Amino acid sequence: MAIKPIDLQTLFVKLDEVSRQQSITREQSALQQAQAAKAQVDKEIEEDRRVIETAEDREAEAAKDDDGSETGGTRHRSGGGEEHAEGDEEGREIVTDPDIGRHVDISG
Repeated sequence: MAIKPIDLQTLFVKLDEVSRQQSITREQSALQQAQAAKAQVDKEIEEDRRVIETAEDREAEAAKDDDGSETGGTRHRSGGGEEHAEGDEEGREIVTDPDIGRHVDISG
């Protein structure tokens, strides 16, 4: 089967569409690679900003908790500036003044 001039005219008209499709296909793969690279860079930047808790941090926090629990309970601050100890064996309420030690008279 031979190609006739009318067939060539039809092919030349369609050639523009085919070239657009081919360029889109090539650009699409490049675009996907660029997007994957950008996502990887963003992920690495986010990991650099993130603070990771280590075993040393947990040990230091546990030591802080041990120092604070000498009274036998946890302390909560109420609206009046008083501290109440919960979990005491006798159910006593310990009241302290929050301003103690803040105002020091150095004039003599």
